[in-house]
Amino acid sequence: MDPASDSSCVMRMFWTVALLLAFGIPSAPGALSPVTAPPQAALPRQDASALARLSRSWSDSVESAPSRDAATKAARQALDLAQEAVKADPKNAQAHLALAIAAGKWTDFVDAKTKLALSRQIRSEAERAIALDTQLDLAYHVLGRWHLEVASVNPLLRFGARFTVGSLPPASLEEAVRNLEKAAELSPKTILHHQHLALAYQAQGRRSDAAHQWRMVLDLPAAEPGDEAAKQQARAALGK
Repeated sequence: MDPASDSSCVMRMFWTVALLLAFGIPSAPGALSPVTAPPQAALPRQDASALARLSRSWSDSVESAPSRDAATKAARQALDLAQEAVKADPKNAQAHLALAIAAGKWTDFVDAKTKLALSRQIRSEAERAIALDTQLDLAYHVLGRWHLEVASVNPLLRFGARFTVGSLPPASLEEAVRNLEKAAELSPKTILHHQHLALAYQAQGRRSDAAHQWRMVLDLPAAEPGDEAAKQQARAALGK
């Protein structure tokens, strides 16, 4: 991550949330690698769901790209496709979720003030996805982690950001917990939800609740690429 030099300290802390989907989010069903993904000219432009799925696939590929140039192109592709998905069908919840994810990816390749605008978009797109589909667990997860990361920014850094990139959006640990609890309720076998709910409980000082979530992380079978790392984090948190 290369934030503007005059705000690097603030942005290193703050933009964890802007990149919250750069790791650990389960891949879109039928995800394609950037090598096998069809060229944009061949896409079914009218199909918002197909565009959203392909956007998620490009988003998933950003972290494993062989070079920064390739990562930039993948992130841009993801964003363009997600924007087209929302344009094709503004009432498609998966399209808005894909746009929240893609906006998070794109923050790694823009200046600090653009990052701030994108962060607001991450929140608004996740909220829109939830409004359209109240059963979309990943949208609650995205929104919960957004609140967790922004609410956790040091007050001094938050104050300093006002003079460099602008005021940070309002966020709260209560909203983080509420949304992550909902994500875990909707998809109780998803380790990612329990991992970040544990972190949210820890931020609130709720040690017992956090420990319960860490134990769930250990008890559930690994199903996604980031699950083994989550289990290692759980063992460390529980002293195992």
